[in-house]
Amino acid sequence: MNQLFRSLALFAGFSIAATAHALEDPPGGFLATFTGDRSIGAFDIVSSDVTFDSGANVFRVHAHTAGNIADVASAGYVFGFNRGGATNSPFADIGVPGVTFDASALLRANGTGLSGTTPLTARVDGADIFATIDASVLRSNGFAPQDFTWALWSIDSQIQGNFRNADFAPDANVQVAAVPEPETYVLMLAGLGVMGFVGRRRSRAATTTA
Repeated sequence: MNQLFRSLALFAGFSIAATAHALEDPPGGFLATFTGDRSIGAFDIVSSDVTFDSGANVFRVHAHTAGNIADVASAGYVFGFNRGGATNSPFADIGVPGVTFDASALLRANGTGLSGTTPLTARVDGADIFATIDASVLRSNGFAPQDFTWALWSIDSQIQGNFRNADFAPDANVQVAAVPEPETYVLMLAGLGVMGFVGRRRSRAATTTA
């Protein structure tokens, strides 16, 4: 019984951990080449995440910053994606050679966005900005959607060229996180239910023998 309980607890722990996708970035990590205002927290990314939901066939993107986003009209957030084809790597000269992409999605502080020629809608909530992007907008260029890699950078749209790039988070591509299939959640809940049942059995047994 003890072994079963430990196994189920470990399974549940891994299942829950699989839903935690956010990548943390140290506050104040501005590029040395950024010529914008470093006192504006909206340019300072402190965490980010991108997931692919195969059930809905959408990408969900999110950035969290050190300041209120809606207050900064020139703030933008660019998610660059490597979909498996030939990629651009335009940031080596500003010290970020690991960011490569063949498609991007721009989210603006005013709630608008763009991926190629497709308009996007962003949701801004304080220091957070979110968007849902249909997979048809980010079509595969060789990789399966769950194998896309991505990076995020903030920009000050009032500035031209790479001097506008404020903070990269991450500063090298990482793989999109896959949202667990519904069956995974069912198994996790079943495991938690068995854990509760075993716990109750153990408690009753202890009470009976006391």
